[in-house]
Amino acid sequence: MTRVPLTIAGTARSYLFAAPDAPGPWPVVVFLHGTGGTAAWCNSETRLREPALAAGFALAYPDGLPVHPAKEPKFLTNPARWNDGGTRPGNPLHTATDDVGFLAAVVEDLVARGCDPQRVCVSGFSNGAGMAFRFAAERSDLVAAVAPVAGYCWTDATPVRPVPTLYLVGDADPLIPWAGGSVRLPWGGPPVERPSVPATLSKWAAANGCSPDPQALGMINYYPGPVPMVAVRVPGLGHHWPGGAGQLHPKIGGRPRDIIDASDAILRFFARLG
Repeated sequence: MTRVPLTIAGTARSYLFAAPDAPGPWPVVVFLHGTGGTAAWCNSETRLREPALAAGFALAYPDGLPVHPAKEPKFLTNPARWNDGGTRPGNPLHTATDDVGFLAAVVEDLVARGCDPQRVCVSGFSNGAGMAFRFAAERSDLVAAVAPVAGYCWTDATPVRPVPTLYLVGDADPLIPWAGGSVRLPWGGPPVERPSVPATLSKWAAANGCSPDPQALGMINYYPGPVPMVAVRVPGLGHHWPGGAGQLHPKIGGRPRDIIDASDAILRFFARLG
C-alpha cells in the first residue's frame, strides 16, 4: 500500500492507499481504526485489502492523530483516535481535531486518484466506527454507505440524505456491551457508563429516516426505511473484528470469533448498493 501525505490546516496527516489493477473509476472503502490503532494495524487485523481489491474496490486507511499530537503515539498513554463526538473536554481521551474536515479532504484526494465520488463507502472499528457514523451524518453528501463495527453512534447530527447502513457487534463485547452498563477502559481512570447499543442504533435509524423500532430475525435486526439499515449481533464475539486476526489482547477485548467474516459481509453490502 502507498502512504499518501496530506496537510490539513497546517497539520501533517496521511492515509494508506491501494487500488485495483483494473482501470477506474473505482468504488472505494475508507476504513477508520479504533483508539490506539493505526492504518497498518487495521490492514493486518481486518484482512480487508485482498478481498477489497479482488472485488474491484480501492481501499484507504487514514491515520488518526494521538490525543497529544506533539508527542509520539502510544497505545496506552497517547493513543491515536478520532473525534467521533463521544468525549468532552476534561476527558483524558478527548480530542478536538477536525476529523470530519480531514476525511472530506481524504475523499477529495481519492477522487483525484481515480475513485468514484458516487461510491465512497466508509467503515471503521470501535472509535473508528463512531467516526464513521459522525462522518456519514455530517457529510452524507460524500458517503454512499457506511458499515461501522463495534462502536457507538454518538452524533446527534442528521444526514441530509439517508445513508445505507450495516452494523456489526459482538454480543460478548466488554467495551461495547449490547445492553450498556459500566465499562472499565484500558486507558485507566474510573469505570464509564456506556449506553445500550440498541438505543444508539435507534437514534441513528431515526436520524437516517428509518424506523427506530427494528424487526428482529435471529441475530439480525432490520430497520425499515428508505435505505437498507441492518444490525448484526455476533454470538460470542468480544471487541474484535468479526473473522479478523484477533490481535487485541483477550484481557482487553475478550474472545475473537470467525463465525462471520465482516470484511466479506461489508464488501457484499457495499457492492449491492452500486
